This record gives sequence, structure tokens and C-alpha cells, in this order.
Amino acid sequence: MIPMKIIFKILFTLLITGFVIIYYLLNKKQSSTLLININNYHYEVDNYHFEYENNSILTNINVIPFPQFIDKKNSVLIISNGFRIISKQNPTEDLQLALRRYSKYISLLIGISVEINQKFLSSGNKLIIDCPLITSQNNTYPKLGEDESYTLNITKTGSYLYSLSLTGIIRGLSTFVQLIERNTSSERTYIPLVNITDRPRFMWRGLLLDVSRHWMPVSVIERTLNTMELSKFNVLHLHLSDDQGFRVESIEYNLLHDRKEFFTQKDIEYLVEYARQRRIRIIPEFDMPGHATSWFVGYPELASQPGPYQIATKWGVMKATMDPTKENTYIFLDKFLKEMTKLFPDPYFHIGGDEVDGSQWTQSPTIQQFINKHKLENNHGLQAYFNKRIQKLLKKYGKIMVGWEEILDEVHKNLMVDKDAIIQAWQHQQAIENAIIKGYRVIVSNGYYLDHLLLSRNHYKVDPIFRNDVRLLHEQQQSHILGGEACIWSEYVTPNSIDSRIWPRALAIVERFWSPSSIKDENFLYERLFRLNHLFDKMQTGVTHISSYKTQLQNLILDPKKKIYLLHPLAILADVSEPCGQPERSRTFKYSTNTSLTTFADVLQSESELIWKLEKLPINDESSYRNIFQTWSINHLRLKELFDSVEKTKNQEIWGQNIEQLSVNLAHIGQIGLRILDYNSKKILHRDKNNTMNSWTLSHWISHHKELLRQLEYQITEVRLAAVRPVLRLLNSIKIIP
Repeated sequence: MIPMKIIFKILFTLLITGFVIIYYLLNKKQSSTLLININNYHYEVDNYHFEYENNSILTNINVIPFPQFIDKKNSVLIISNGFRIISKQNPTEDLQLALRRYSKYISLLIGISVEINQKFLSSGNKLIIDCPLITSQNNTYPKLGEDESYTLNITKTGSYLYSLSLTGIIRGLSTFVQLIERNTSSERTYIPLVNITDRPRFMWRGLLLDVSRHWMPVSVIERTLNTMELSKFNVLHLHLSDDQGFRVESIEYNLLHDRKEFFTQKDIEYLVEYARQRRIRIIPEFDMPGHATSWFVGYPELASQPGPYQIATKWGVMKATMDPTKENTYIFLDKFLKEMTKLFPDPYFHIGGDEVDGSQWTQSPTIQQFINKHKLENNHGLQAYFNKRIQKLLKKYGKIMVGWEEILDEVHKNLMVDKDAIIQAWQHQQAIENAIIKGYRVIVSNGYYLDHLLLSRNHYKVDPIFRNDVRLLHEQQQSHILGGEACIWSEYVTPNSIDSRIWPRALAIVERFWSPSSIKDENFLYERLFRLNHLFDKMQTGVTHISSYKTQLQNLILDPKKKIYLLHPLAILADVSEPCGQPERSRTFKYSTNTSLTTFADVLQSESELIWKLEKLPINDESSYRNIFQTWSINHLRLKELFDSVEKTKNQEIWGQNIEQLSVNLAHIGQIGLRILDYNSKKILHRDKNNTMNSWTLSHWISHHKELLRQLEYQITEVRLAAVRPVLRLLNSIKIIP
């Protein structure tokens, strides 16, 4: 029984929360004028120095994902020495661990130690945690659809975080640390006065991490979970087996897992608990019946054709496939699933089911005879038969099956898996609608593949429900969409590059899963996205993509005498370059699991923060643009010594991409930029009076440079020269007067 005192407290808090929401809705129109600010930003990146004005909604509320309801006051609360976190209730072990984590984060952000206790202060220099039901929340495993809501009020008398659940408290703490600002001139730390009432839009906000193609050790999973917690992801989907590796220890079948690079069962127990403390569920995936070569190395009897089999070193769809017609296959999988389901407490269990080649089934008279005997029609029917058998085994062990969209491909309704299965849509928008129409719940990954290395804004435009602002499903059907998952496949990712391939772009996706669909201003997104990217490093979450960036660049300079003075011009080139993703790199056909992924492209950040800042400079800021373009135009001369080495061939092997030509191309882009500025200020098409360009029409001149910029952007395989974007923006701003 819950004491009446607690019930009254809950009802009172809900009443206050209701008033906050009503106040927000009634005053939304009037208060919006107060929430539009023009902030002057000042940046210094190496030799670049520029300022710009930015117009956006709630610019100084830099939280990502953005809260559901927020009422901002025009004042701040100063955080000073002696700041404390106070729990109104006796904290459970889980809450204590959370408060320790966040006290560390706050300490690192404000530069002073933060105490945790239950002594109330009269000053406002405190954060009070109120979770009246916390005693019933200790050591529980997070559940799909659990309460993640919270209310956060920052007032002159202090900060107050309220939730009915530990999960809500942790989500609110991640918002609180992001609200902390530091005035660089006065070095004072403050937090804006706000009332926030927040809850997620979707209950499933996942990140798929592939540890099969390239191994990711425990340390990678830890730091990924740290940053997931801070950004409000709540599912880590571990892709644990594929043709290139089987990454979990099996005691029942000890020939399954990789001998060197795998998680022990103790590792899994540790990671599940590590995630649980952050209110993140871990979903395992063991791919079957396709993508299963690694199973057959130790157990070839599972395969549709006799072995021997070897671990694959290349990518793609392999022919090796489990034999669904053998009863021994299900005896094996029954024992395996019994063992694995004990390791992973979450009720959801992913079986893969994607990209089944089927050629081994087609070539086997025995398998074709089985298909005909059981009236399965074709290979799709055989896979459906397999899926239903696996679903039955999983139910035996209390698990709900999750599978990729192919498990419903061209399947007769009598062969479809039970409706409690979850379908993960990854290829086609139509797959989402088909699954929902058939009565299944859906996780959306279509549009959220991080390994393609698209810009954040590309993912941000993709909504699980809306596509091109068109509501695809009616309201009842929408409830079948549980949420979505960002996916990072590891064909071209290693522990050294994984952080930069996930962050900060995954933040754009998790905002799409958490925040209202109406929050979609790209400029506002990028302001917060890059800020939190730096906070991850400052809060010592373990991610290394910013702190190790210059060191990895320096490793590309082999001559120890040149490492220091060539680093700066190499960084100038790298800062305006971006790596191409899986589709482009796969077309080179030069990579395998044995290829070292330490090239120039692997070192680059996935999206250039500098270029985004340049794209926001006012068009008429000629001085800033001219300084930047001049730096680019002469940078190749400064970097030329790197390419004049007698060991040029050896260096090229280390670099991986033709960065010499990339450097030359950057100089050309800088020269084009200067030419555009000359036209804007002097209305000349070329500085050299004798150059034939001066006889061209303006339209021809613009078209010529647009085409040249497009060629320069993608001329070097595996790298896109992002420096093109701000120059193209200037070029597009030129108006042709008829």
C-alpha cells in the first residue's frame, strides 16, 4: 500500500504539472516573441576568426533532444561553490549511482566539486531530486513503455527535478547538465530559469552497434552507453553474429565464438548491468538463417551444404545458409537459445532474418522436396517455416521475436509469424506500411543508417511517421510504430573511429525519436548538436573522437621532424573534408576484415563543424570570407613538403586516399571563393584583365564555377571536400539581372 501522504504529493505534483502545460499552451503565441533571440557567436578555429548572427527559436536552451514543453524566463541561476544535489527520499543504490555520475559531470562542467546529501539549503545553489516512488524502483530492469517523464523547474530558489520513476529522474538529469552554461569572459557558470515538462514521443529509441564485422571491446560499449544515456537513447541493439564473426561466448557450443575477440558471458552480464543503471535495455541479435557463416566454421552440420567453412573476410550477402529442413538444426538452436536467453534479461530477442541468399536451398534436391512436401511454395515459405519454429522456441524461453523486414517477404498468411513479433524496417518505406497493415509492431531504421555517413540534416528530415510532411498512416496505425533505431554497421569502422561515426549525427536521430515532430529547424539542431558533441569530451564520457583527432592526424605524418609544423596545414585540410560512407567505400573493392582502417578518411570527423559555421556566416561578411579563402588558397604550399618526400609511395599507402590532389583542390576552391568575392565587390569576373573569363556572360561564369565546384567536391575517392558548400552558397547568392 502507498501511504496517503505520498498519494497526495503525487496528485499535487500532477496538478501543478497540468497548470504548467495549460499555461504553456495558452501563452504559446504571446511568449514565442520572447523566445526568439538573436545571438552573436564568436569562433576561433586555428587561424580562422569570424562572427555571425543567428536567428533561431530558444537559442540559449541548448538541450538535445529538445523537451516537449518548456517555459523560459528571462533570467538565470548562478551556480557557485558549494553546489549540492539533494534527494528528498532516502536514495536507493541505483539512484545513488546515478547521482554520483551526474555530480561528476556537473563538476567537470562548472569546475568545482559537487556534493550529494540530504541537508536542505536556504540558498538556490542546489538541485533537489524528488522521486516519491523511488523505494519501489530499485534494481528493476527497464521495460518497453515505462514512464520516462519528468518535470524540471529552475528557479531563483533552486532547481527541482521531479519524476515518478528512476528512469524519469535520469532523463531529467541529462537535461539539467545540458542546460549548464559558462560565460567565458567572467568564467561564471549559470543555468537559465525554465519550467520543463518532458516525455518521449516514441518508447523505442535505439542504437544498433555491429560488433561482428569489426570487433568492438567492452570499453567501446561502455562509452557508447555513457553517451546514449546523456542523449536519451534507451535501447542498445548489439549485432553479435554475422559471416565475419561470432562475438559471444557459448559454453554449450564452445566452437561458435571467435577465439580472440569476443564477449565472455561475464562481460555480457557486466554490460547488461552497466546499461540497466543508465536505464538502457540491451537487445541481442544472432543472425539466422542467413549471414551465418561464422556458425558453420565449428558446426558445419547446420549448413545447407557441406563444408568446410571459414570466417568471411569480405562483405556482402553470402551463400552460406542454415538448413531449416533438418530437425537437428532446431535441437541445436533450442539449446543455444536457452543459454543466450538467460544472458539477456530483456524480453525482446532479435533473430536477424535479412538478406537470405537462398541459392543453397534452390540447389538442394532434398530441401526442394521438403518445400513441396510441406506446401511452402518457395524459399520465402521455407524461411517463414524456419521463423515460426524459432519464434516458438523463443516463446518457450519467455522471449518476443524481433526480425528484419524480410521475415514478412512474400509470405502466405498461413506461414506468417505470430503478431507479437516486431518487424524492423530498414530498406523500404513500404515495409513499414505493409507490416502495420498486417498487424505487426514496427521499429523504423529506414533513413537512419549512420554508416552511410550522410549529413545530420539528412537523418533529421526523416520522421518515423511522416515522410515529406505527409501523414502516411492513420492514428490507430501510428500506435504500431514503437520508435526507431539508428544503425552503425562496422564494415568500415574500428574502435578508433567508432565514436566519430556515431556522434554527433546520432543526436539528430534521437531528437526525431524523442521530441515533437514540429521541432525541425536545422540551424537550431546544429547549434545544439555540435555543442553536446564537445560536452561529451568535456564530461569525460570516454568518447575520443575530439580529443584524439589531432593525434591521429599526426600519425599520418611519418617523418618525425615534420610532425609538429605540418600538423597545422594538414588539420586545415582535414577540417574541411568529410569521409564518404559505406556505399562509396564498398565500390573500391579494396577492403576486408584484414585491412587497416587508419587512412586519412578514417581519421576525419563524420561532419565538419567548421563548414557548418562557415555556411552560417552572413553573405556580406567579405572580410571573414576573404581571410578564410586566402588561407585555403595557400595551404597547399604550406603542406607541399609532405608530398615531396622520397618515401612518397610509402606515405600514399598510409594515407589511403590521394590527399595531395585533395590539397590542390582545396587551393582551387579558395581561389574560386576569392574570385566570387571580387565579383561581389568589384563586379569583375577575373583579376587578370587578359583572362578570357572577362568576356563571358555572368550566367556562363556562374554555371562554369558551379560545375567546377561539383567536380572538386567528389573528385577524390572516399572523401568529399566539404569546403565546396560555403563557396557554392556564395555563388548561388549572386543575382543575374536580365
